[in-house]
Amino acid sequence: MAKYAIGVDYGTESGRALLVDVKDGREVATAIFKYTNGVIDERLPVDGAPVKLEPDWALQDPEDYIRVLKRTVPAVLKQSGVDPADVIGIGIDFTACTMLPALADGRPLCTLPEFRRNPEERPHGSSAP
Repeated sequence: MAKYAIGVDYGTESGRALLVDVKDGREVATAIFKYTNGVIDERLPVDGAPVKLEPDWALQDPEDYIRVLKRTVPAVLKQSGVDPADVIGIGIDFTACTMLPALADGRPLCTLPEFRRNPEERPHGSSAP
């Protein structure tokens, strides 16, 4: 019975998943999800009055990271017809990232109302100061 691994790569503007046959490294399926909020470099995507960012910011929304997993992993499984039980591993890679401050339960601070308007509590992309 064939076994597979899924690689997920988080880039600047999108996340990608690749399903690989671990026996021979053959690429079986791929999927891409373009981040809903793209690169946040002018204004924070918050409700109410917009928060304008200073020059040279390049932020990302951690909820886009979850969206990547929810969209691309099922997509490569569907595209390939591979049984999820035959996936024996998943690897994750980021082009560049900064540590994401989070609560003990894993919720990023920037998703909490009291920090939502603070760019210092958001994950930075590769161009952040």
